[in-house]
Amino acid sequence: MNTAHYGNIEVSLPLMLFSYCKKNVRERVLSIAFILMSYCLHASPSGYPASYTPADILKNLLSGEYNANQKAVKWYATPGDIHEFNGQPGEKNALYSFVDTTLVIERKTDKIYFVIFRTAPMVTNEEGEFVNANNCHVCGVNLGYFSYTIENDSIYVNKFKRNFATHGSFGEKSYTLSMINLGDGYELLKVDDPYDGMGMSSVATRFFQDGELMLSMISQENNSGNRDKEQKGYYEFNTDYAYNKKEHSITIKQTGYRISEKSGKKILTNKTKKLFVDSYTLRF
Repeated sequence: MNTAHYGNIEVSLPLMLFSYCKKNVRERVLSIAFILMSYCLHASPSGYPASYTPADILKNLLSGEYNANQKAVKWYATPGDIHEFNGQPGEKNALYSFVDTTLVIERKTDKIYFVIFRTAPMVTNEEGEFVNANNCHVCGVNLGYFSYTIENDSIYVNKFKRNFATHGSFGEKSYTLSMINLGDGYELLKVDDPYDGMGMSSVATRFFQDGELMLSMISQENNSGNRDKEQKGYYEFNTDYAYNKKEHSITIKQTGYRISEKSGKKILTNKTKKLFVDSYTLRF
């Protein structure tokens, strides 16, 4: 047996090592934990097969099941999820997520795929239609997104946010989506959401980066439901956007007119504003 000598005392090496490990168990456990954490942080993330569709990926991200008839991912929500998504108790608190679109941005030699999806508490109504349980005039759907890249034969998800905004009307999709590339990694999701009410028609435009709201404004509006185009008090305006990748900026130009209620004269609207993305706060 291997031994070690301390003066006149002979101690077996296994016993000495056991005593050392016992005495320093906390330090050794912490060291092993740090090693494992370091390995996990630097390990390559697991990917999905390149054959996966956005719906396949979404099914895995939400731990749900794909319903081919409804073309939706059905997943079961916690009480907190039901509150967050304005769900309705019943059917084991199920929520449904639908893939809206996939937008592509080229970043140098890479392609970044942005998948936008919507989530709602769907039910089958008396007419047998599969509809949002929340269908009031101002009821929308919850938007989420995930982004991914394709490397060799695998898909790697970079970012995932299941709920970053509410858009739509009468519980349905009414918005249009587009991706704006401002250069150097500044990709913005543009959401144009129309709305009609109280005699006015408008479009709310919002820009998001990584699910965070960057800019919100009314880009179009008129009161044609209350006034004729040549009648006193009528107004309308529209907005055009110009994007500059080198400056990371958006130039906003609004044009239109209003008819003065006092004089009846047409007063033109012509406003221009240039907004830059702040490199530090990523805010306009």
